[in-house]
Amino acid sequence: MYVRLSQMREGERGVVVDIQGGVGARQRLLGLGITPGTRIWVIKSSAPGPIIIAVGSSRIALGRGIADKIIIRREY
Repeated sequence: MYVRLSQMREGERGVVVDIQGGVGARQRLLGLGITPGTRIWVIKSSAPGPIIIAVGSSRIALGRGIADKIIIRREY
C-alpha cells in the first residue's frame, strides 16, 4: 500500500517509491539521502512539530509540507 510520509504513524517502516515535488524539494531530499529505494523508519509523527525519520544511522526532521511530497510503500 502506498501512502504519503505525512500519513505514517510512529514506529512504521517503509521504502520511498517517489518524490512528488518540484526541483528544489527533490534536490533537498536527495541531499538528505532520501531517494527512491531508501528504507525509512518513522520515529515521531505526532503533531505539533516536524516528522522525524531514521534513514540508515541518520535522524532527519522534515516539515509536514515536504513530508507530504514523499510517497512510501509500507512494510509490515
